[in-house]
Amino acid sequence: MERENEQLCEEGYEEALQKLQALEQQSLEAPEHIPAIIRLLRHSHREVRHVAAATLGRLGERVQAHLPDIVNLLTDTDRFIHFAAVEALSRLGILARDSARTIAGLLAHQDWDIRFDAVEVLAELDAEEYVPQIVKLLNDADPRVRIAAVEALGKLGEIATLYIPHLTARQIAEHLDDSDPTVRSSAAWALGNFGEVAEACLPQIAIHLEDDDPSDREAAAVALGYLGKEARTNPQISQLALRQILVLLEDGDSTVRSTALTVLGEMGEETRMYVPPAAASRIINCLQDPEPVVRAATLETLGKLSQIARFHLSVIVDCMRDCDPSVRASAIWALGKLGSLSHDFLPYIRECLEDSELAVRSAAQKTLAQLYEQLR
Repeated sequence: MERENEQLCEEGYEEALQKLQALEQQSLEAPEHIPAIIRLLRHSHREVRHVAAATLGRLGERVQAHLPDIVNLLTDTDRFIHFAAVEALSRLGILARDSARTIAGLLAHQDWDIRFDAVEVLAELDAEEYVPQIVKLLNDADPRVRIAAVEALGKLGEIATLYIPHLTARQIAEHLDDSDPTVRSSAAWALGNFGEVAEACLPQIAIHLEDDDPSDREAAAVALGYLGKEARTNPQISQLALRQILVLLEDGDSTVRSTALTVLGEMGEETRMYVPPAAASRIINCLQDPEPVVRAATLETLGKLSQIARFHLSVIVDCMRDCDPSVRASAIWALGKLGSLSHDFLPYIRECLEDSELAVRSAAQKTLAQLYEQLR
Protein backbone atom coordinates (compact mmCIF):
# COMPACT_ATOMS: atom_id res chain seq x y z
CA MET A 1 0.00 0.00 0.00
CA GLU A 2 2.83 2.42 0.84
CA ARG A 3 4.46 1.77 -2.52
CA GLU A 4 1.12 2.37 -4.29
CA ASN A 5 0.77 5.67 -2.39
CA GLU A 6 4.20 6.83 -3.55
CA GLN A 7 3.45 5.92 -7.16
CA LEU A 8 0.17 7.84 -7.14
CA CYS A 9 1.86 10.94 -5.73
CA GLU A 10 4.73 10.81 -8.21
CA GLU A 11 2.55 10.49 -11.32
CA GLY A 12 2.65 13.32 -13.80
CA TYR A 13 -0.01 16.02 -13.83
CA GLU A 14 -1.88 14.82 -16.94
CA GLU A 15 -1.65 11.17 -15.97
CA ALA A 16 -3.00 11.87 -12.48
CA LEU A 17 -5.96 13.87 -13.84
CA GLN A 18 -6.82 11.06 -16.24
CA LYS A 19 -6.59 8.56 -13.40
CA LEU A 20 -8.92 10.71 -11.28
CA GLN A 21 -11.49 10.80 -14.05
CA ALA A 22 -11.40 7.01 -14.31
CA LEU A 23 -11.44 6.56 -10.53
CA GLU A 24 -14.53 8.74 -10.19
CA GLN A 25 -16.45 6.58 -12.64
CA GLN A 26 -15.21 3.39 -10.99
CA SER A 27 -16.07 4.66 -7.50
CA LEU A 28 -19.67 5.32 -8.48
CA GLU A 29 -20.14 1.55 -8.70
CA ALA A 30 -17.29 0.23 -6.54
CA PRO A 31 -16.45 2.39 -3.46
CA GLU A 32 -13.26 0.42 -2.87
CA HIS A 33 -11.61 2.74 -5.43
CA ILE A 34 -12.17 5.81 -3.18
CA PRO A 35 -8.94 5.36 -1.13
CA ALA A 36 -6.97 5.88 -4.35
CA ILE A 37 -8.68 9.27 -4.78
CA ILE A 38 -7.91 10.20 -1.18
CA ARG A 39 -4.23 9.40 -1.74
CA LEU A 40 -4.23 11.80 -4.70
CA LEU A 41 -5.04 14.61 -2.24
CA ARG A 42 -1.31 14.35 -1.47
CA HIS A 43 -0.17 14.65 -5.08
CA SER A 44 2.72 17.04 -5.70
CA HIS A 45 0.65 19.16 -8.13
CA ARG A 46 -1.84 21.58 -6.61
CA GLU A 47 -4.41 21.20 -9.41
CA VAL A 48 -4.50 17.44 -8.92
CA ARG A 49 -5.22 17.93 -5.22
CA HIS A 50 -8.05 20.33 -6.01
CA VAL A 51 -9.60 17.99 -8.58
CA ALA A 52 -9.30 15.08 -6.13
CA ALA A 53 -11.13 17.14 -3.47
CA ALA A 54 -13.86 18.12 -5.94
CA THR A 55 -14.20 14.48 -6.99
CA LEU A 56 -14.71 13.36 -3.39
CA GLY A 57 -17.35 16.04 -2.95
CA ARG A 58 -19.26 14.78 -5.99
CA LEU A 59 -19.21 11.20 -4.74
CA GLY A 60 -21.41 12.24 -1.81
CA GLU A 61 -22.47 9.55 0.64
CA ARG A 62 -20.11 7.01 -0.92
CA VAL A 63 -17.18 8.67 0.87
CA GLN A 64 -18.73 8.77 4.33
CA ALA A 65 -16.72 5.77 5.45
CA HIS A 66 -13.57 7.71 4.56
CA LEU A 67 -14.47 11.00 6.29
CA PRO A 68 -11.88 10.40 9.08
CA ASP A 69 -9.17 10.21 6.41
CA ILE A 70 -10.30 13.51 4.89
CA VAL A 71 -10.60 15.24 8.27
CA ASN A 72 -7.11 14.01 9.16
CA LEU A 73 -5.73 15.97 6.19
CA LEU A 74 -6.63 19.19 8.03
CA THR A 75 -3.60 18.56 10.25
CA ASP A 76 -1.19 17.98 7.38
CA THR A 77 1.89 20.20 7.26
CA ASP A 78 1.15 21.19 3.64
CA ARG A 79 -1.19 24.19 3.52
CA PHE A 80 -2.46 23.24 0.08
CA ILE A 81 -3.54 19.84 1.39
CA HIS A 82 -5.48 21.69 4.10
CA PHE A 83 -7.24 23.62 1.35
CA ALA A 84 -8.08 20.45 -0.56
CA ALA A 85 -9.53 18.83 2.57
CA VAL A 86 -11.60 21.93 3.40
CA GLU A 87 -12.93 21.97 -0.16
CA ALA A 88 -13.89 18.29 0.00
CA LEU A 89 -15.66 18.64 3.36
CA SER A 90 -17.44 21.81 2.24
CA ARG A 91 -18.70 20.10 -0.91
CA LEU A 92 -20.02 17.19 1.13
CA GLY A 93 -22.02 19.60 3.31
CA ILE A 94 -24.59 17.86 5.48
CA LEU A 95 -23.04 14.47 4.68
CA ALA A 96 -19.91 15.54 6.58
CA ARG A 97 -21.82 16.57 9.71
CA ASP A 98 -20.88 13.27 11.39
CA SER A 99 -17.30 14.59 11.48
CA ALA A 100 -18.20 17.93 13.06
CA ARG A 101 -17.23 16.79 16.55
CA THR A 102 -13.78 15.68 15.38
CA ILE A 103 -13.32 18.95 13.46
CA ALA A 104 -14.41 20.96 16.52
CA GLY A 105 -11.63 19.27 18.47
CA LEU A 106 -9.16 21.05 16.17
CA LEU A 107 -10.36 24.47 17.38
CA ALA A 108 -7.83 24.17 20.20
CA HIS A 109 -4.94 23.05 17.97
CA GLN A 110 -1.61 24.81 18.53
CA ASP A 111 -1.24 25.79 14.85
CA TRP A 112 -3.20 28.85 13.71
CA ASP A 113 -3.92 27.48 10.24
CA ILE A 114 -5.53 24.33 11.62
CA ARG A 115 -7.73 26.37 13.97
CA PHE A 116 -8.56 28.58 10.99
CA ASP A 117 -9.57 25.62 8.81
CA ALA A 118 -11.64 24.03 11.58
CA VAL A 119 -13.66 27.23 12.04
CA GLU A 120 -14.23 27.58 8.29
CA VAL A 121 -15.40 23.99 7.88
CA LEU A 122 -17.75 24.13 10.87
CA ALA A 123 -19.35 27.26 9.40
CA GLU A 124 -19.71 25.54 6.01
CA LEU A 125 -21.37 22.57 7.74
CA ASP A 126 -23.76 24.92 9.62
CA ALA A 127 -22.58 23.26 12.82
CA GLU A 128 -24.18 25.87 15.05
CA GLU A 129 -23.89 23.67 18.15
CA TYR A 130 -20.21 24.62 18.26
CA VAL A 131 -20.88 28.37 18.43
CA PRO A 132 -19.66 28.58 22.07
CA GLN A 133 -16.27 27.16 21.06
CA ILE A 134 -16.05 29.46 18.03
CA VAL A 135 -16.89 32.48 20.20
CA LYS A 136 -13.81 31.74 22.32
CA LEU A 137 -11.66 32.22 19.21
CA LEU A 138 -12.84 35.82 18.91
CA ASN A 139 -9.94 36.54 21.27
CA ASP A 140 -7.41 34.30 19.53
CA ALA A 141 -3.85 35.63 19.43
CA ASP A 142 -3.73 35.32 15.63
CA PRO A 143 -5.77 37.91 13.68
CA ARG A 144 -6.43 35.39 10.89
CA VAL A 145 -8.21 33.10 13.35
CA ARG A 146 -10.16 36.04 14.78
CA ILE A 147 -11.29 36.88 11.24
CA ALA A 148 -12.38 33.29 10.64
CA ALA A 149 -14.32 33.21 13.92
CA VAL A 150 -16.06 36.52 13.22
CA GLU A 151 -16.98 35.49 9.67
CA ALA A 152 -18.19 32.06 10.80
CA LEU A 153 -20.51 33.61 13.36
CA GLY A 154 -21.70 36.10 10.77
CA LYS A 155 -22.45 33.26 8.35
CA LEU A 156 -24.46 31.44 11.01
CA GLY A 157 -26.30 34.71 11.68
CA GLU A 158 -29.15 34.79 14.14
CA ILE A 159 -28.88 31.01 14.67
CA ALA A 160 -25.71 31.72 16.64
CA THR A 161 -27.65 33.84 19.11
CA LEU A 162 -29.82 30.85 20.04
CA TYR A 163 -26.77 29.39 21.73
CA ILE A 164 -25.47 32.62 23.28
CA PRO A 165 -28.37 35.11 23.08
CA HIS A 166 -27.24 38.68 22.31
CA LEU A 167 -23.84 38.01 23.86
CA THR A 168 -22.44 36.90 20.49
CA ALA A 169 -23.45 40.14 18.80
CA ARG A 170 -21.92 42.21 21.59
CA GLN A 171 -18.66 40.26 21.49
CA ILE A 172 -18.41 40.68 17.74
CA ALA A 173 -19.14 44.39 18.13
CA GLU A 174 -16.07 44.64 20.36
CA HIS A 175 -13.99 43.67 17.32
CA LEU A 176 -15.03 46.84 15.54
CA ASP A 177 -12.05 48.22 17.46
CA ASP A 178 -9.70 45.31 16.70
CA SER A 179 -6.07 46.20 15.96
CA ASP A 180 -6.32 44.41 12.61
CA PRO A 181 -8.31 46.31 9.91
CA THR A 182 -9.50 43.10 8.26
CA VAL A 183 -10.94 41.89 11.56
CA ARG A 184 -12.75 45.23 11.92
CA SER A 185 -14.26 44.89 8.45
CA SER A 186 -15.28 41.28 9.08
CA ALA A 187 -16.90 42.26 12.38
CA ALA A 188 -18.94 44.95 10.66
CA TRP A 189 -20.08 42.51 7.98
CA ALA A 190 -20.94 39.81 10.52
CA LEU A 191 -23.04 42.13 12.66
CA GLY A 192 -25.12 42.98 9.62
CA ASN A 193 -26.17 39.33 9.39
CA PHE A 194 -27.57 39.28 12.93
CA GLY A 195 -30.69 41.25 12.03
CA GLU A 196 -32.73 42.59 14.93
CA VAL A 197 -30.49 40.81 17.43
CA ALA A 198 -27.76 43.33 16.61
CA GLU A 199 -30.05 46.36 16.97
CA ALA A 200 -28.32 47.27 20.23
CA CYS A 201 -25.02 47.43 18.31
CA LEU A 202 -26.20 50.15 15.93
CA PRO A 203 -24.53 52.94 17.94
CA GLN A 204 -21.22 51.05 17.98
CA ILE A 205 -21.37 50.53 14.22
CA ALA A 206 -22.38 54.14 13.58
CA ILE A 207 -19.36 55.42 15.51
CA HIS A 208 -17.15 53.87 12.83
CA LEU A 209 -18.76 56.00 10.15
CA GLU A 210 -16.35 58.68 11.37
CA ASP A 211 -13.18 56.53 11.50
CA ASP A 212 -10.02 57.89 9.90
CA ASP A 213 -9.56 54.71 7.85
CA PRO A 214 -11.84 54.79 4.74
CA SER A 215 -12.07 50.98 4.75
CA ASP A 216 -13.54 51.11 8.28
CA ARG A 217 -16.15 53.67 7.22
CA GLU A 218 -16.97 51.54 4.20
CA ALA A 219 -17.31 48.39 6.33
CA ALA A 220 -19.61 50.22 8.75
CA ALA A 221 -21.85 51.30 5.88
CA VAL A 222 -22.04 47.73 4.59
CA ALA A 223 -22.88 46.46 8.09
CA LEU A 224 -25.65 49.00 8.51
CA GLY A 225 -26.98 48.05 5.09
CA TYR A 226 -27.03 44.36 5.94
CA LEU A 227 -28.70 45.14 9.24
CA GLY A 228 -31.32 47.25 7.53
CA LYS A 229 -32.07 44.47 5.05
CA GLU A 230 -32.16 41.68 7.61
CA ALA A 231 -34.60 43.58 9.82
CA ARG A 232 -37.31 43.53 7.15
CA THR A 233 -40.04 43.25 9.75
CA ASN A 234 -38.73 46.25 11.67
CA PRO A 235 -38.91 49.43 9.54
CA GLN A 236 -37.50 51.44 12.43
CA ILE A 237 -34.12 49.71 12.10
CA SER A 238 -34.10 50.20 8.33
CA GLN A 239 -34.86 53.90 8.71
CA LEU A 240 -32.17 54.34 11.35
CA ALA A 241 -29.64 52.57 9.12
CA LEU A 242 -30.74 54.73 6.19
CA ARG A 243 -30.15 57.99 8.08
CA GLN A 244 -26.70 56.89 9.22
CA ILE A 245 -25.56 55.70 5.77
CA LEU A 246 -26.70 58.96 4.15
CA VAL A 247 -23.97 60.75 6.12
CA LEU A 248 -21.38 59.01 3.93
CA LEU A 249 -22.71 60.53 0.72
CA GLU A 250 -20.53 63.55 1.57
CA ASP A 251 -17.50 61.45 2.59
CA GLY A 252 -14.12 62.65 1.36
CA ASP A 253 -13.29 59.24 -0.14
CA SER A 254 -15.01 58.39 -3.44
CA THR A 255 -14.95 54.64 -2.72
CA VAL A 256 -16.82 55.22 0.53
CA ARG A 257 -19.37 57.42 -1.24
CA SER A 258 -19.98 54.85 -3.97
CA THR A 259 -20.23 52.00 -1.42
CA ALA A 260 -22.77 53.96 0.61
CA LEU A 261 -24.87 54.47 -2.51
CA THR A 262 -24.66 50.80 -3.42
CA VAL A 263 -25.75 49.83 0.08
CA LEU A 264 -28.73 52.19 -0.12
CA GLY A 265 -29.78 50.63 -3.40
CA GLU A 266 -29.59 47.12 -2.04
CA MET A 267 -31.52 48.08 1.07
CA GLY A 268 -34.24 49.69 -0.99
CA GLU A 269 -34.56 46.76 -3.36
CA GLU A 270 -34.98 44.25 -0.55
CA THR A 271 -36.97 46.23 2.02
CA ARG A 272 -39.00 48.72 -0.05
CA MET A 273 -37.93 51.24 2.53
CA TYR A 274 -39.44 54.70 2.59
CA VAL A 275 -36.94 57.37 1.51
CA PRO A 276 -37.99 60.86 2.67
CA PRO A 277 -37.75 63.72 0.10
CA ALA A 278 -34.72 65.25 1.83
CA ALA A 279 -32.83 61.96 1.62
CA ALA A 280 -33.91 61.51 -1.99
CA SER A 281 -32.44 64.90 -2.87
CA ARG A 282 -29.10 63.93 -1.33
CA ILE A 283 -28.99 60.82 -3.50
CA ILE A 284 -29.92 62.76 -6.66
CA ASN A 285 -27.24 65.36 -5.91
CA CYS A 286 -24.61 62.61 -6.19
CA LEU A 287 -25.17 62.66 -9.94
CA GLN A 288 -23.07 65.83 -9.89
CA ASP A 289 -20.18 64.13 -8.12
CA PRO A 290 -16.81 64.77 -9.82
CA GLU A 291 -15.93 61.05 -9.67
CA PRO A 292 -17.44 58.77 -12.37
CA VAL A 293 -17.55 55.80 -9.98
CA VAL A 294 -19.88 57.76 -7.69
CA ARG A 295 -22.12 58.97 -10.53
CA ALA A 296 -22.37 55.40 -11.83
CA ALA A 297 -23.20 54.07 -8.35
CA THR A 298 -25.88 56.75 -7.99
CA LEU A 299 -27.57 55.68 -11.22
CA GLU A 300 -27.49 52.02 -10.26
CA THR A 301 -29.01 52.91 -6.90
CA LEU A 302 -31.79 54.90 -8.58
CA GLY A 303 -32.50 51.88 -10.74
CA LYS A 304 -33.36 50.02 -7.54
CA LEU A 305 -35.28 52.90 -5.93
CA SER A 306 -38.16 53.43 -8.34
CA GLN A 307 -40.08 55.52 -5.82
CA ILE A 308 -37.37 58.20 -6.16
CA ALA A 309 -36.32 57.65 -9.76
CA ARG A 310 -39.83 58.07 -11.19
CA PHE A 311 -39.59 61.81 -10.42
CA HIS A 312 -36.12 62.21 -11.93
CA LEU A 313 -36.25 60.20 -15.17
CA SER A 314 -35.10 63.13 -17.32
CA VAL A 315 -31.99 63.52 -15.18
CA ILE A 316 -31.17 59.83 -15.63
CA VAL A 317 -31.68 60.15 -19.38
CA ASP A 318 -29.30 63.13 -19.46
CA CYS A 319 -26.63 60.90 -17.90
CA MET A 320 -26.62 58.81 -21.08
CA ARG A 321 -24.57 61.71 -22.50
CA ASP A 322 -22.04 61.71 -19.65
CA CYS A 323 -18.39 61.98 -20.70
CA ASP A 324 -17.58 58.73 -18.90
CA PRO A 325 -18.72 55.46 -20.56
CA SER A 326 -19.29 53.66 -17.24
CA VAL A 327 -21.75 56.39 -16.26
CA ARG A 328 -23.55 56.18 -19.62
CA ALA A 329 -23.83 52.39 -19.28
CA SER A 330 -25.13 52.72 -15.71
CA ALA A 331 -27.79 55.20 -16.83
CA ILE A 332 -29.00 52.76 -19.46
CA TRP A 333 -28.95 49.91 -16.93
CA ALA A 334 -31.02 52.00 -14.50
CA LEU A 335 -33.67 52.69 -17.15
CA GLY A 336 -33.84 48.97 -17.82
CA LYS A 337 -34.39 48.24 -14.12
CA LEU A 338 -37.17 50.83 -13.99
CA GLY A 339 -39.14 48.92 -16.60
CA SER A 340 -42.39 50.51 -17.76
CA LEU A 341 -41.32 53.90 -16.37
CA SER A 342 -38.69 54.04 -19.14
CA HIS A 343 -40.83 53.21 -22.17
CA ASP A 344 -41.06 56.84 -23.27
CA PHE A 345 -37.28 57.00 -23.52
CA LEU A 346 -36.74 54.10 -25.91
CA PRO A 347 -35.54 56.42 -28.74
CA TYR A 348 -32.80 57.83 -26.50
CA ILE A 349 -31.64 54.34 -25.58
CA ARG A 350 -31.60 53.33 -29.27
CA GLU A 351 -29.25 56.23 -29.97
CA CYS A 352 -26.74 54.58 -27.61
CA LEU A 353 -26.45 51.63 -30.00
CA GLU A 354 -24.10 53.94 -31.94
CA ASP A 355 -21.97 54.83 -28.91
CA SER A 356 -18.19 54.68 -29.40
CA GLU A 357 -17.80 52.37 -26.37
CA LEU A 358 -18.66 48.67 -26.54
CA ALA A 359 -19.84 48.56 -22.92
CA VAL A 360 -22.41 51.29 -23.63
CA ARG A 361 -23.61 49.65 -26.85
CA SER A 362 -23.94 46.33 -25.06
CA ALA A 363 -25.93 47.91 -22.20
CA ALA A 364 -28.25 49.58 -24.70
CA GLN A 365 -28.81 46.34 -26.59
CA LYS A 366 -29.66 44.37 -23.43
CA THR A 367 -31.91 47.09 -22.04
CA LEU A 368 -33.82 47.49 -25.30
CA ALA A 369 -34.41 43.73 -25.49
CA GLN A 370 -35.65 43.79 -21.90
CA LEU A 371 -38.02 46.74 -22.42
CA TYR A 372 -39.35 45.45 -25.76
CA GLU A 373 -40.16 42.15 -24.07
CA GLN A 374 -42.27 44.02 -21.51
CA LEU A 375 -44.20 45.79 -24.30
CA ARG A 376 -45.30 42.54 -25.91
